[in-house]
Amino acid sequence: MCDCYWPECQMCETRVPLHIADFCMPREDVAVFCSRHLPPMDVVVYELVSGAYQPDVYEDDAFYHDPPKGWRMGVRYLRPPPRSYGLQAAEPNTSSSYLAEYRTSADRRYFFSERSPRRHRSERAAIQATLRDIERRRERSGSDEQLLRDWLDRDRRIWSALRIQYELRSRIGEIAFSVPLVRDLRKSGNLIAVALIGSLRNRDFVPGLSDIDFWVIGKRLRPGLKVEHYSGDGQDLELNLVCRNPRFLRRMLREGNPVDLVAIRHGEAVYDEGLFDTLHRRAYRYRATPRTRNAWISSSARWLSMAVQQYFSPDCAHCFFSALYHAARDLLRAHLVGDGEDVTEGWEVEAAVAERWPGMAELYGRLLNARACWESFDFPIFVSRTLIDGELGELVLALEEIARPVYRSYGLRLPGFRSFFDELVRRRGARRFFSVYIHPDRRLILVGFEKAAGKHAFARRRIPRTSRPRRD
Repeated sequence: MCDCYWPECQMCETRVPLHIADFCMPREDVAVFCSRHLPPMDVVVYELVSGAYQPDVYEDDAFYHDPPKGWRMGVRYLRPPPRSYGLQAAEPNTSSSYLAEYRTSADRRYFFSERSPRRHRSERAAIQATLRDIERRRERSGSDEQLLRDWLDRDRRIWSALRIQYELRSRIGEIAFSVPLVRDLRKSGNLIAVALIGSLRNRDFVPGLSDIDFWVIGKRLRPGLKVEHYSGDGQDLELNLVCRNPRFLRRMLREGNPVDLVAIRHGEAVYDEGLFDTLHRRAYRYRATPRTRNAWISSSARWLSMAVQQYFSPDCAHCFFSALYHAARDLLRAHLVGDGEDVTEGWEVEAAVAERWPGMAELYGRLLNARACWESFDFPIFVSRTLIDGELGELVLALEEIARPVYRSYGLRLPGFRSFFDELVRRRGARRFFSVYIHPDRRLILVGFEKAAGKHAFARRRIPRTSRPRRD
């Protein structure tokens, strides 16, 4: 048996799940730290690298309310741990995989994982050692041990994604300055700052699905979104450049534009003349506003529309799974702002939702897992549907279950997707849906569909108001 309990962080009252193997040392010999109070030295920092929802691990597909992927905690040994257990004598009490960083008292860094406890000088080496261990175990497993092989395949996907993520982050400056716009701004002396934002910054990059997002500030730079592409080392990636000039940026921050609020709080500087560091230190001056919430409601509606359209008329698996994730994330961020929370990003979104609305956190976990495993789904291209069913249909319905309470809190009653589209099939003779547009600001849903003999028609459905906004 092991000693499992929830001690308080040494710096605050936050409790973290701790596991001491086989009661190998007393509790008073271990100090723990939450993610906000990690010491710079003499600590083992654990970061979870797999999601809390893991349907390929548990038979009943249960949601185990583990901390989310990206969550971190620290352990400091007040006395040396038993040699036979080493640094893994005390570790997170979760079912998730972790990557650990040992910050020594001499300010050196070593890395290891729960599968490969040997210490390495770099993240890359620890990740490679873990992948080798997974491959060795897979080769030793028999063909009749399918459950074990599925588990190892899941771990191989997780750690392979981490390897790609590490390699991209290690040359992020090279990638940023491969963009002609960034090079030209720097050459002309007009470049002020470049910051990495989005999934790669949050260490939640999904190979083949995620792109790389940069926040670019430059003098006389026209605001907007510019899309570029990068090819190198077998990677063909889309680069999204969120372009800002100082005057426009100040206005966006005052108004509570979510992209810019997230950038100054959570962005990672790639190039900085000093402005980004100043904004990051003073980020508390800018808070979420009603416009922040409205912006996330609007962006989530676009992603929600794309997800439903791609389900009924699929032509891009990448678009479908990206839309599911982005719609759910922005819906939940809008819901959190409406509940008094400030801007959240990365794993903190899932953690904040789990604290307030566990049921919504489980739905979000399902969609995060689908995003991470998107290539394992059967996604037939150009096969039209008129019914919401099957694995993909369940994902659409999970997104709907997230959307409905968010819309209720916004004073709107979103119609059930199944009954809405079934009615169009029964009463309007719809045989194929080719466009879906959800407009919460106009309280309107527009659907384009094809009837018999290839005739096109359109349906308009009002989104009714609720008697009053309701918190769930």
